[in-house]
Amino acid sequence: MKDPEQSIGLLFHMFGIIMIARGFLGAFIVEQRFWKQVNSDISKSGAILPIMKTLPLIIQVGLLIQVISGVVLLHARNWQYWGENWLSIKLIFVALAFANGILVGKRLGGKIGAQVFSPSPDKAALVVLKGKMKTCNFIQTVLILGILTLATVFR
Repeated sequence: MKDPEQSIGLLFHMFGIIMIARGFLGAFIVEQRFWKQVNSDISKSGAILPIMKTLPLIIQVGLLIQVISGVVLLHARNWQYWGENWLSIKLIFVALAFANGILVGKRLGGKIGAQVFSPSPDKAALVVLKGKMKTCNFIQTVLILGILTLATVFR
């Protein structure tokens, strides 16, 4: 029978993975609908923004749960994986994902919101912001897929 600490750590690690995956899927779907709404009637697109702001928080909480449960798992295994390349890479990806989401994604989301709620929104500026957000999302997707791959393949 496995150590209870390890079982609880694995349970929460998997829960973190599920939160990240669900948050990503939801964010992708909602963002697609948001940009369709911007193209058809920009005045109604503002109603979607609160959901767009909530979904990245779900992803961040999932990442945080993964970090905490990862420490529990390391402790349960007497830190035997500490210092291994796959774990070091995973931790770097986690830090980069947090930084990208908070420093870049949140800032871009604020600028998009300011344009949408502006009395005279600048569609050209929104197109530029959409391109930057796509780049941010692509980077985030690569980082999260790397984290999830490292979380499930190596141990």
